[in-house]
Amino acid sequence: MSPSSTIYFSICTLVTTKQEYNEMQQSFLNCGFKDDCEYLIVDNSQGNVHDAYSAIRYFLNTAKGKYVIIVHQDVRCVDTAKHLKNCLLTLTQKDDKWAICGNAGAKGYHQEIMYINTSGRIEKTENLPCQVNSLDENLLIIDAEKRLTISGYFGGFHFYGTDLCIIADILGYSSYVIPFMVNHLSRGNLKDMEKYRKPFIDAYAKKLKSRYIQTTCTKFYLSNSSFKNKLYNSPFVFFFIKAWQRLKYNKELVKKGNLYNKEVRFEKDKTL
Repeated sequence: MSPSSTIYFSICTLVTTKQEYNEMQQSFLNCGFKDDCEYLIVDNSQGNVHDAYSAIRYFLNTAKGKYVIIVHQDVRCVDTAKHLKNCLLTLTQKDDKWAICGNAGAKGYHQEIMYINTSGRIEKTENLPCQVNSLDENLLIIDAEKRLTISGYFGGFHFYGTDLCIIADILGYSSYVIPFMVNHLSRGNLKDMEKYRKPFIDAYAKKLKSRYIQTTCTKFYLSNSSFKNKLYNSPFVFFFIKAWQRLKYNKELVKKGNLYNKEVRFEKDKTL
């Protein structure tokens, strides 16, 4: 939010049915989301022009509010804007490093954290806010000052809540479920989730894989294991890691011959 902005909440929705969206918007207006709010949409009512990832990228780049609320069109607001402001104040007092929160998520095996009415079934976890590692997409609230973003290598309409939580964690921020009640009129469209699951896993496996890092000043081994980092960066073991990197370099040298040498020299000469 810019210093001169008076907008507190940017309420953002990917719309496929305008009547359903109008009912969602009216429920928020009835709960006090009025004068200090803006409503943004991405219009898919004539077809899937945008997926969830591109829509969220647009919302995060366009929204002017202090907090960006990404909400499904089949959500009906129950709690008030004042209550949400109090929830976010309490959360910030608990952890000022939070970047995203919602009303449903999970933090581990069979540890779903919920505060939601889903098709008439009310679920309330006690002792909220509670830190989680994933959030359901029906309602996501993002602190705009944290400059959270979404992955550029995914598409579709699934796992974007989890993606945002993972990115928040990588950036040093946290994710929470808070006690803000809405009525979600459906349990979501799960029929094609499985086809997005494997690409999501594969993409993050590639991004989080162990790797050899060389900067202009130093070199080291990086992994998601503190034990491996300590072991593989020890002088004795790192000697063999460098030897393996040298072998891969020589393999490319043999494969490309003089062309590879010219590419490397050219790039170095350009910096002189």
